[in-house]
Amino acid sequence: MRLSLRPAGQDTRNGLAERVAIYLREQLPEDHVVLSRYAPRDRGDRIALVVVGRDRVFVIEPRDEDGDLVCYQDHWYRRVGPHTAQPLADAPSLRARRNAERIRSDLGTGGFLNVRIEPLVVLTRGRPDDVRSSCTPVIAGLDALVRYVTRTAIGDAAPERTHALASALAKNITVAI
Repeated sequence: MRLSLRPAGQDTRNGLAERVAIYLREQLPEDHVVLSRYAPRDRGDRIALVVVGRDRVFVIEPRDEDGDLVCYQDHWYRRVGPHTAQPLADAPSLRARRNAERIRSDLGTGGFLNVRIEPLVVLTRGRPDDVRSSCTPVIAGLDALVRYVTRTAIGDAAPERTHALASALAKNITVAI
C-alpha cells in the first residue's frame, strides 16, 4: 500500500517518522518492537525509525519525496524531466548507513556485539526509478517494508531476545568511573 503521509502544509521529518511508526506498529507482528525518533547515546541527531525484529535490527530512513527518484553512487536525485534531475538535499542511503553504525555502537555498549543491523530507505510516495547503486536497500511503500521486515527472518529467534535488544536500546547505559 502506498499511503500519502503528507498532511496539509509542510511535512516534517519527525512527523513522518511518527506516522510510519504508527503504521508499522499496527502491521508488524507482536514480536517486533518499533522505536521512533530514537535518541542515540552519542547525543547526535535522533534516528527516525528503529525496528527490532526476530533476528536483526532494522534502521529505517523514511523519505516522503514525490516522483521518480534516482540514486547514483549514493547521490540522490528527483527526475523533473526526461533528461533532467534535481539533486536531493541529502542522501537517505548514507544517513541510514551512518545511523546503523550508531545503533551498532549503542548495542555494543550494552553487550550485544553480534547483532545483525540492516539499514533501509523506505520511500512512502516516491518511486525508485534507478536506485541500484544505493549502499542500502531501497523499498517503495509501507506494505513492501512490512513484507521485507517479516520475511527476512532467519531461524526462530526467541521473543525474549527481541525484547532484550529493545530494552538495551531504550536504557541509558552508565559507565562507572
